Amino acid sequence: MMKAERQELILKRVADSGRVVVTDLAKEMGVTETTLRKDLQELDDRGAVQRVHGGAIKPDTELSRFENRVDLGADVKKRLAELAMDEICENRVIFIDGGSTNYLAAQAFPRDWEGTVITNSPAVALWMSDYDHVEVNMLPGTINHKSKETVGSAALTALQQLHCDLVLLGVSSIDPEHGITTPYLESAETKRVIIKAGAKVMSLITPEKFGRISTYRIAGCNELDVIVTEGTPDCAGALAAMGVAVRTDRQ
Repeated sequence: MMKAERQELILKRVADSGRVVVTDLAKEMGVTETTLRKDLQELDDRGAVQRVHGGAIKPDTELSRFENRVDLGADVKKRLAELAMDEICENRVIFIDGGSTNYLAAQAFPRDWEGTVITNSPAVALWMSDYDHVEVNMLPGTINHKSKETVGSAALTALQQLHCDLVLLGVSSIDPEHGITTPYLESAETKRVIIKAGAKVMSLITPEKFGRISTYRIAGCNELDVIVTEGTPDCAGALAAMGVAVRTDRQ
C-alpha cells in the first residue's frame, strides 16, 4: 500500500471513530508500526490528526480534552511517574503543572510524603488535598475548558511571586531546534512563567511528543533540567548537548 493510500485510510478511520491505534493499523495495512508512526507524524504536522501515545485522534476534539487524555497511554505515564518519583520526592516545595501525565504523577506520590504542592490543575489539587502531610495551594485564574488548567492574568501575577524547589512541567510538544511548544497561546504564556518559578525543572514526556512542533513557543529545551521518558528518543544526544539530563527506563 502506497503512502498516500495509507494516509487516506488513516484519515477515514479517524473520521469514523475519532481515533486510531498504531498496532491495529499495522495489522490492517500489513506495514510496520514505524512506517505508520511516520505517517501519523506527517498528518499531525499538517494538522489533519493529533498524535497521542499509541496512535492519533481528531485534532482539537472532545478526545483531546483532559478527561479523555488521562486514559490514553496511561500505563506509560504511570511508569514514567514511578521512574521519577524518588527524585521528585527529594523536594519539599513542588509546582505541579497541569496535564494528564502530571495528574497521574500526582497519584504516584507516596502517602507519607511531606511538603507543599502548588498547582494550576484543579484535578491535582483535589487529589493531593487527601494527603495528610501535604499543604496544597491552588493557583488562581480562569480555568481553560480543555486543558483544565488555570490561566490568565491572575495566574501570571501569582506565579511571579513563587519560588519552588521543583517544577514538574507539562509538555505536549518538544523538538531540539524549535524548543517546547503548545497549541494554546494562554498556556504558552503561563508555562513561561512557571518555568521561572522553579530552582529545577523536570518534565515527564511520553515518546510520541518528541519531534513534535506546535504553534506557540514556550521556551528552549535548555530550560529543562531533567526529562524522564521511556526508551531513548532520537534527539537524546542533542538534548544532552544542551545540558538536559535525560532519564530513561533503559538506564
